Amino acid sequence: MKKGIPALAFKFGWIPGSAEEKIFKAWYSNRYHAVTDDLTQPVDKEAAAQFNGILLSLLRRVADAPKAPEWKSDSFFRRFAAR
Repeated sequence: MKKGIPALAFKFGWIPGSAEEKIFKAWYSNRYHAVTDDLTQPVDKEAAAQFNGILLSLLRRVADAPKAPEWKSDSFFRRFAAR
C-alpha cells in the first residue's frame, strides 16, 4: 500500500449465532498463533482447493485487465498512491 498498489484482504463470515461463528471464535481464541496452532488441526482440503481456485481466477482477471487497479477517489488508502 505504501507504494500505491491496491491490495486485498480476504475475510470470511458466518451468520451471527451460527455453529460456524462459535467454531471460528473458539479457534481464534484458543489456537490462532498459539502453541496449539499446528499442522495436526483438521483441514478441509477440498475447500482449500476451491479457495485457491478463486484466488487464481481473481489474479488472472486483474493481470489480464486492460487497466491496472487503482484506488477509488474516496478511499482512505488513496493517500498512499504514487504521486
